[in-house]
Amino acid sequence: MVNFGLDHIHLYVKDLEEAIRFYEMVGLEFVENTNHSGKAAVMRIPDSTVSLEMQETKVTDNPGLNHLAFVVDDLDDLCDSYKANGVKVDGPLENKATGRRLATIRDPHGFLIQLVQKK
Repeated sequence: MVNFGLDHIHLYVKDLEEAIRFYEMVGLEFVENTNHSGKAAVMRIPDSTVSLEMQETKVTDNPGLNHLAFVVDDLDDLCDSYKANGVKVDGPLENKATGRRLATIRDPHGFLIQLVQKK
């Protein structure tokens, strides 16, 4: 059995600064501003490795959930298992910028699920 846990949640937001202020007020910690295909930021749940990634929407994007990301310890094994069960898997691939390996699947409703294997 592959170890499986929540890595991050990625949201599209209309106003990044407003979102940062709101999530700080809620209790998340600001980590850094990033350029994740545009204006973006990372926040972290205190005493946790789970992060909230927020990206300001472009004209063609809708605000809301972009994807959920789960951290796994054996991406190849998990992808093989999903494929054996008829799930379409995109990847795995190497993200050279982060050093992490990634794959994606969609749930039956079309929501994007990212699978992450850290170094």
